[in-house]
Amino acid sequence: MAFFPLYFQLSRLGKSPAFLVKAGALALFRLGGFSLSSHYLAAAGIGLCALYSALVLGFILYSFRKTVSAEIYFFSFWVLSIGLEALRLLVFDFASGGGSVYWQIAATKALLFARYAGYLSLFASGLYAAGFRNEKLGTVAAVVLGISFGLATAMPINTGSFAPTLELRAGYVGINSILALAVAIVTVADYLYAAHSTGEGAYRIVAAGAAVLLVGHRLLTTQWNPFAMIVGFVLLVAGSWLFVSRLHAYYLWQ
Repeated sequence: MAFFPLYFQLSRLGKSPAFLVKAGALALFRLGGFSLSSHYLAAAGIGLCALYSALVLGFILYSFRKTVSAEIYFFSFWVLSIGLEALRLLVFDFASGGGSVYWQIAATKALLFARYAGYLSLFASGLYAAGFRNEKLGTVAAVVLGISFGLATAMPINTGSFAPTLELRAGYVGINSILALAVAIVTVADYLYAAHSTGEGAYRIVAAGAAVLLVGHRLLTTQWNPFAMIVGFVLLVAGSWLFVSRLHAYYLWQ
């Protein structure tokens, strides 16, 4: 729900917010005689993230109301983290209103915390599929949140350096990219291993769904080009549907 008031605030600033122009983070999308500023498009992408999160969490709640799955439990945290991309609009709101740089940094670190927690939750989901056994899901979730908090707290933020996707640039960008790639590879590999070790073909489809949704997530959260974001949203939804529906079908017969 926070998306709507924050988007309204963004729309009041016109086509060229001064702080984005100063940071060199404002671009234009042109198609024929039509043009649109990158911050409007990035905000629309954030809206798609919020929509995705609400739809998929509702789908999970409906599908698994009578079924328990550690994989889905942690996947739900991943889905929730995508909805928290709305924190990018909060960073924009603080910056556009001349708010304290410390508030901008705090909002950016909250965004990083959500992303790290999402990736590590997806990693945990894959581990459970591959055979990891710990019935205390709350304890594992607490470890995920603790590690995420530590990473977000330690990550330096380049104040005044904005990206067209409406966020302050974090230092060590390469580390964040490596983390995202590593989680993607390990998660898909874990589900493929689960398919091999259990002989269940459903896990192969889940692995394919994980690969598709990870590509979609990357496009939707790092791009402001509308075509890239639409493709990302479609892949994210399609991959999540494969992931959730196949796991539901598998656990339904257990």
